[in-house]
Amino acid sequence: MKNISRKSGFTLIELAVSTVIAALIGLIIVVVYRGNLTTWRWGQKHMEFNQKVQLAMKQVFTDIKKVNPIVIQDKKDNLWFQGEKIGDLFPNLVKIYDKDKNIENGGEEITFYHAIFTRPAEKTNIRIFLENGALLREATDPNGTKMRIVISDKVEELHFLVNTQDIYEVGVQMRIIDEDDPKIKEDLAFAVHLDTDLICVKLIPME
Repeated sequence: MKNISRKSGFTLIELAVSTVIAALIGLIIVVVYRGNLTTWRWGQKHMEFNQKVQLAMKQVFTDIKKVNPIVIQDKKDNLWFQGEKIGDLFPNLVKIYDKDKNIENGGEEITFYHAIFTRPAEKTNIRIFLENGALLREATDPNGTKMRIVISDKVEELHFLVNTQDIYEVGVQMRIIDEDDPKIKEDLAFAVHLDTDLICVKLIPME
């Protein structure tokens, strides 16, 4: 009796099943890749936005924190801190302007001076405010030259608050919105404490 050996190879059904399995594996890989890519893009966008939020907060916090007493020089070349001498009622004044005439939410603009102890005549006026939906920083040097920078492109609900329990504290509130995706936004609320005397924080109503 002769031995009949079976020929090696795949049947049509086996090839079809293999093709379907390969297609399913390929589809799963594509779906997973797209999902990971979407997640990466979402994370990248939020990371960039969070960096912008942190930079805006750092700029405002640092500017207010750098407020120091103003040094003045009298006719005898004596140096004084502004507000130090008897009868001098004008320390470095941090002015918060209430533009919307709602005193409960503080003011919408803040101005103050950055002074240099070693150069009494040099002081820079800093103004932080909203214009056309952007948060701006305007610096005016002793010669009257103004320089503006955009702190954040899209900001709402900017408020500077006076703490009635602590005359050396400035509260800051703002909402930063991603200019590329308005649905992405961040509400910030923080306080800056001024660690020195001869500074006065004052809320000024605007006519």
